[in-house]
Amino acid sequence: MKLTSTVIMAAFNGSKYIYDQLDSIANQKLKPTKVIIRDDCSTDDTETIVKNFIFEHDLQDSWDFQVNLERKGWRDNFMDMVDQTNTDIVFFADQDDIWNKNKISESMKCFSENDDMEVLVSDYNFLPADQKILPKDTIDEVADGDVGQVIPDLHNLIIRRDGCSMAFKKSIIGPLEEVYAGIRSDSNGLDQAHDQATWLAGLMRESLYHVNQPLMVHRAHLDSTWQTVRKNNRSLFVGLPEEGPNYIVFLKSIQNFLLHSYSYSRFSKQAQQKLEKVIAEEIDLLANPV
Repeated sequence: MKLTSTVIMAAFNGSKYIYDQLDSIANQKLKPTKVIIRDDCSTDDTETIVKNFIFEHDLQDSWDFQVNLERKGWRDNFMDMVDQTNTDIVFFADQDDIWNKNKISESMKCFSENDDMEVLVSDYNFLPADQKILPKDTIDEVADGDVGQVIPDLHNLIIRRDGCSMAFKKSIIGPLEEVYAGIRSDSNGLDQAHDQATWLAGLMRESLYHVNQPLMVHRAHLDSTWQTVRKNNRSLFVGLPEEGPNYIVFLKSIQNFLLHSYSYSRFSKQAQQKLEKVIAEEIDLLANPV
């Protein structure tokens, strides 16, 4: 049976780059079943650009664009859209990237070929190619060709691919919402985000996979939402997340979640036991350095 898909995009003051992203989604080799875009009360021309694009490309039947009645912030904007989806697969989309024409088709192929896969992250190229502000970390995984299963270990507790590269099955929406509500901060001490919650839910269910193939262009610029967050919280971004003051708090919150989660059946017992062990060892090491 052919899988259906929804692309969800949180927009805010994105007039500089959003047209290119809309165009890349509209020109996918395999078209999405639905596109949901929510403008979080932009003060620039974002609303006009999106409305005109939808009208000019006759996308009214499958593209759903609305402006929020009040500012939600990008985290809740994404999570609210997750709740509005009803397709087999959901894609997160940032407003300032550019998707390769095969992003949806290759991702859907991966899901079709692996029933255990619930979350898939891809690689990406950067624009500009020599940018220095966005990392692309290594992933501990068991590889099978171009696709690898992400290992539930200490290194992978921190998200290793940005949400813009993620696609996920509707079967993981409940678990990711539980993680989002139950683990309230990330490794930097900031509020939990949609992509970190999705990554962790997949990791805990041993259903997180990585396709070792760039399926998009990730635009690196200092005016992006994430770079604005970093500028406003400079004290939290000193060195690697594992070296930061909030890392141990992050580990303890995951530990507490695993110990007290009311729905153990949602998560892999094997992954839970692995993570509980390595987290306890790391917390002890951080609390009692040699």
